[in-house]
Amino acid sequence: MGRERDVALRVLGRVEEGGAYADRALSAEADTAGLEPRDRALAGRLVAGAVTRRRTLDHVLTVLGGRAPASLDPAVRDTLRLGAYQLLFADRIPVHAAVSTSVDLVRRGGRTSAAGLVNAVLRKVAADGPALLASLPDATPQQAALRRSYPDWVAELWWDAYGARAARSLMDAGNAPAETTLRINTLRDDAEERLLYELAAAGVGYETDDEVPTAVTLQDPFDVGRSTAFLAGDAVPMSRASQQIAPLTGAAAGMRVLDACAAPGGKAGHLAALLGDAGRGLTCLERDPRRCSQLSESLVRQGATAAEVRCADASEPDADLIGFDAILVDAPCSGLGVLAGRPDLRWRRTPADVETLAVIQRSLVEALLPRLAPGGVLVYAVCTLVPRENEGVVAGLVIERELRTAPLRDGDGFYAAAVR
Repeated sequence: MGRERDVALRVLGRVEEGGAYADRALSAEADTAGLEPRDRALAGRLVAGAVTRRRTLDHVLTVLGGRAPASLDPAVRDTLRLGAYQLLFADRIPVHAAVSTSVDLVRRGGRTSAAGLVNAVLRKVAADGPALLASLPDATPQQAALRRSYPDWVAELWWDAYGARAARSLMDAGNAPAETTLRINTLRDDAEERLLYELAAAGVGYETDDEVPTAVTLQDPFDVGRSTAFLAGDAVPMSRASQQIAPLTGAAAGMRVLDACAAPGGKAGHLAALLGDAGRGLTCLERDPRRCSQLSESLVRQGATAAEVRCADASEPDADLIGFDAILVDAPCSGLGVLAGRPDLRWRRTPADVETLAVIQRSLVEALLPRLAPGGVLVYAVCTLVPRENEGVVAGLVIERELRTAPLRDGDGFYAAAVR
């Protein structure tokens, strides 16, 4: 009892003080602690909630506690955020449990003198926090950003691009728990049967999607990374939105296809499955040597043994990389369409990042379009909902079709355009 909160507190410390990515730090700390799937899921929910709601939580803690959390000892600050998140946003956690476990947390961390402060502030939050939250205005982008815990610039961008109602919906979607969806790997015979058998044995419910036939969305905690289905390559973690990208290329047996930004390998493996015959005809590029090695391992695990992997920069493709029937450019982007699964990303990105990334994205498209065979198609895709990185990048090109996915409907928000 309490180990999941110890893990959550350590992860918050690594994120806030060390700049670690929340998902990676959580995986490492949960593995070290040996958490079972349900405790791991709770730790993940606490971390994601405290990081995602940080701005709103700090406002409530400042108003009701009389001190800005930033002025406190980091471990005390993070404990208060965890406790306040449980009191204000988490379901099925009683008030006494949220308060007492937070007090125990600072005591176990050797900060006994802070126990009284944590107890008093969290009891104040339990009593007056809900009313304070309900009273926060919501009429302007800045007000909506505070209420929903976003940087002002993100709220302003979406407000201007999509209107107030859609902007609020996008912010709400980014605050919702991320869904866990797997792609059934059709390169593995009977992969679906084995996956569903493992889920049933673990008591994990799931849903399928008629519009994304390879998708299985899980309804209960499940340690995907340690599952037989993942390790054997029968299933690959991919949102329903991301599973709609590779099919846009029209990849089919006998075609030559280039995945220009292929790591970590989910979409590359999907392309291989569409091509069949162990991914024959697929070439994958990744410029980072470490990620290139991970990409190779992922493709082998998925059975895409005929795919070629090159550790090379897609913006300067080798001379022999020409004559492709389809090219996928899953470009680096701001990631504002996948905030539910990347809770710390909203605090890392800046408006300058958007402009820098848009320039990189356009340069990739321009470098790779000439590498198509006559009649070939290039699919430009990004997991963000920013016009400058969406239609702005492919402006002036011949767009055959576009895809826009929504976080609440498809798990993530993607933009993709098929360009001739």
